[in-house]
Amino acid sequence: MTHRERVLATFRFEATDRPARDLMEQQVWPELLAYFEREHGLRDLWEILAFLDTDFRWAWMHYSGPAQPPPTEALPEGWGGTYSDALYQRRLARAETVADVEAQPWPDPAWWTPPDLAALRAQWPDHALVISPGWMPLFCSACDAFGMENTLVKMALQPAVIEAFIRRQHAFYLDILARALKAAQGHADICWLGDDYASQEALIMGPERWRRFIKPALAEQVRVVREHGLLSLLHSCGAIRAIIPDLIEIGVDGLLVFQTSAAGMDPDSIARDFGGRIVFYGGIDCQQLLTFGAPDDVEREVRRNLAAFADCGGYIIANSHHCLANIQGRNLLAMCRAAAIAGAS
Repeated sequence: MTHRERVLATFRFEATDRPARDLMEQQVWPELLAYFEREHGLRDLWEILAFLDTDFRWAWMHYSGPAQPPPTEALPEGWGGTYSDALYQRRLARAETVADVEAQPWPDPAWWTPPDLAALRAQWPDHALVISPGWMPLFCSACDAFGMENTLVKMALQPAVIEAFIRRQHAFYLDILARALKAAQGHADICWLGDDYASQEALIMGPERWRRFIKPALAEQVRVVREHGLLSLLHSCGAIRAIIPDLIEIGVDGLLVFQTSAAGMDPDSIARDFGGRIVFYGGIDCQQLLTFGAPDDVEREVRRNLAAFADCGGYIIANSHHCLANIQGRNLLAMCRAAAIAGAS
């Protein structure tokens, strides 16, 4: 099978010659690049992907608008991005009405333009091609605009304000998504959609509020993806078990990432309850296993996950997160080698 055939068969829950695998979202960070250059003489992302024999290739929208650095000047040294209400002033922190939200300027969606998907398909004819319109989530964008605590309070006490924000954000994203899909139609196979709804233990907003505020807009995004002939792959980390039936209902084809260390996300029960209805991408833990484990531990985890999905299919091996400095390159290599061995056995 070609890489592309293998991935598409996985999304159809069919048997494959070996398990499909990927380096999550095609991300290589400095420490990982240094490992592969030092140990294997590999110089860049493309050489690493070829060496690991991954099945996916990823493409992103081009941004041509003004520089918009995050407001991190007020953060303590060493902090990255955060949705905390307290560390700096959120742009809608004082919004109290629908009018306040509607008066807020949004970026021009024309600043985001699609890459040449026809050229990328010609470059990668035998790989599954993913188009990512970009990180423009509904819930996380609200947390960025209002602060997370403020967002959750307003969901409970001033729901119209959050609904107004989501309408604006959704319309903004649909413009970008539609242009990305038009360019991708007939070339790409999968469209990545992204948000984060959960912590390690549960949904941050609870399932009923997710269904009220997020589900209708996400359902429309998935519908638009399907209308253009692509599969949908939704990024949402953490313990999202409570809404997996909803994702299946609205037609989400795959979930990225499958974070088995989160509550209720163990591979055995996930495969038992949802296998064969939605694809799970990930499942190789970065919090402990890929950071502190040994290659033998990684290989056991790959075998465990494959065994869980053996009767239903629909599992793609990948690291559950990326860009952590202490993820060991040798363990990612063990992850991919274990997938190859599983195919040969």
